Amino acid sequence: MEKARKSNFIKASILVPVFLLIYIILMITAAPKKYNFSIGDISEVDIDAPANMVDKVATEMLRKEAEDKVQPIYKVDLTVQIELEKTIDSFFLQLEELIESEEYDFEQKLEILENNAVVPLDKDSYRLLLSSSQSDLKQAKDNIRYLINQILNERLSQEQLESKKEDIIEFFSKLPKQSKLNDVGAKIATSIIMPNLLYDKEETELRKEEARANIEEVLIKKGTRIVSKGQEINEQQIQLLKAYGLLKDANGSDKRINFAYGTMLFAAMAVFCLYIWRLSPNIWTSNSMLLLICINIIIILILAIGTRSISHYMMPIPACAFIITILVDARVAIVTNILMVVIIGFMTEFNIVLLVALLLSGALGSIMVSKTHHRSMVIYAGLAVAFINIITIMSFGLINNVEIKHFIYDITYGIVGGIFTSVLTIGLLPFFEYAFDIITSTKLLELTNPNQPLLRRLMIEAPGTYYHSILVGNLSEAAADEVGANALLCRAGSYYHDIGKLKRPYFFKENQLTPDNPHDKISPNLSASIIISHVKDGIEIAKKHKLPSKVIDIISQHHGNTLVAYFYHKALKAQEKDPVEEEKFRYPWSKPQTKEAAIVMLADSVEASVRSLSEPTKEDVEKGVRKIVFDKINDNQLGECNLTLKDMDKIIQAFLKVLEGIFHDRIEYPENLKDI
Repeated sequence: MEKARKSNFIKASILVPVFLLIYIILMITAAPKKYNFSIGDISEVDIDAPANMVDKVATEMLRKEAEDKVQPIYKVDLTVQIELEKTIDSFFLQLEELIESEEYDFEQKLEILENNAVVPLDKDSYRLLLSSSQSDLKQAKDNIRYLINQILNERLSQEQLESKKEDIIEFFSKLPKQSKLNDVGAKIATSIIMPNLLYDKEETELRKEEARANIEEVLIKKGTRIVSKGQEINEQQIQLLKAYGLLKDANGSDKRINFAYGTMLFAAMAVFCLYIWRLSPNIWTSNSMLLLICINIIIILILAIGTRSISHYMMPIPACAFIITILVDARVAIVTNILMVVIIGFMTEFNIVLLVALLLSGALGSIMVSKTHHRSMVIYAGLAVAFINIITIMSFGLINNVEIKHFIYDITYGIVGGIFTSVLTIGLLPFFEYAFDIITSTKLLELTNPNQPLLRRLMIEAPGTYYHSILVGNLSEAAADEVGANALLCRAGSYYHDIGKLKRPYFFKENQLTPDNPHDKISPNLSASIIISHVKDGIEIAKKHKLPSKVIDIISQHHGNTLVAYFYHKALKAQEKDPVEEEKFRYPWSKPQTKEAAIVMLADSVEASVRSLSEPTKEDVEKGVRKIVFDKINDNQLGECNLTLKDMDKIIQAFLKVLEGIFHDRIEYPENLKDI
């Protein structure tokens, strides 16, 4: 419980500072600098537009101008003229009928007109009309009809109505004076006339909308100077600064933005940690691996900040995924790449082209460098990043009709960014390997190169040990493949497991080229001490040459605490007074803790045992191999590694297959077997 609490505290000590550091980076890079300007202030700095944006104020001004230029739309109402003619006819018909009627006297007729006349007039006008002759009435009627038709044929709007009434009065005033109805005719015409040209609001609004729509948005391009140093700040600039979020807000929106950044970052990192906890528990429990991932993220983010001023496509974000794939795990690398893309999204206003390129290139690169044994594959992965950048930039460029110069600019930096990513990965890998004591497949291959200084020394100074180590490497690699262990680590561990023999090579049988054996001249105790010390000497040599800790572990564990049986029994035979202490004849080291160390232990013993057979048959070899394996099990040497009995059988079969190939010419088969 205490151990788990301590581990969780360490995790928190790693993740919390990393979260805060990334948050600070976002505040510096993603949140723009704020200014405290008011209208009329004098700017002390130049301010350029941080991104492309529509100038809403200028756009609205232009659209308002276009809207105001649209003339009102009118439509002709043909029914007006018809209705007015009917009114004229009805009125004069009413007059004629009243004049001819004998049923009413003059005053009654006058009263009827006052109450029921089609055209409202004053009493004097009705009196004059009732006392007029038929010819005068007809003349007045014709004049009114003519004038109204004339006006309506030319289209009459509401705005023109009053001026046309004045024209009507003027028209009747110029008629010959012999007609006493000129003034009354003017009154009738001005009373009944109405516009036949009506305002079409719907069509007018439609035309205005079309005029507004035809005005393109005023675009302020990124980098455009919106405020110059020494310039007086105006209303339009204040609006632009607000729109860009460059103006300090007294209402606290800056705090809300900062809170939003923190919340989104926390959510992204929470999902990231949850993924590792649920799907990669072995990495979650390793605080060193978490620290490696976090340091890698911070380093790549800092480098991204340094290169984004050149071009966003120069940011080496996929390098983070490459390094984690090689040193940790491909699945963790891909989810880390997604986290990095989210963070970069905040920093680049979620540039969709860039984010798609980073997402695809990080995933493809991780797949390419996973399980690779050569650093050259990192170069190919970098070229894959460049290829993804080119494809993404071209695709979105064609969709968005990007100018050719911007097109070429982005593609160029997309290629350079891919190459930079691979170079950076190769440069950072040794740092992480050394700092976190991680051994990669590439490093293991380098260690097994015969030109390595220690291997060359072994070849020259202890050739028998070198040959033995090569055979042990073949055996252990084959066995590791069968049980899912790290075959390259087994081979490298095998090559270096006996480097301690370099200190006293001739005290070991495989390096004795003559019948003389130096052990014949010393006591069994001293011989055992020399034999046992080759492990301690090997550890010292390995540390001096900075071999990886996993290789050093194999060196220290490849004998466990086994008994140096030959010299122990020799000491028992030679004992006189003092009893022989078995502990002094045992290796004082840990038993194998890993599959790889256990496999090297077994391969070491098997190779030495089989080599000692003078006339080995297939049955002798198999019997010897099984005896060695079960002796190690019975001695409890394999109790602390996670090999199963099923694994043991697979290891035995792998050993036999390799030994059959090595000793093929020397193995004698029983006579009762058929010829092969």
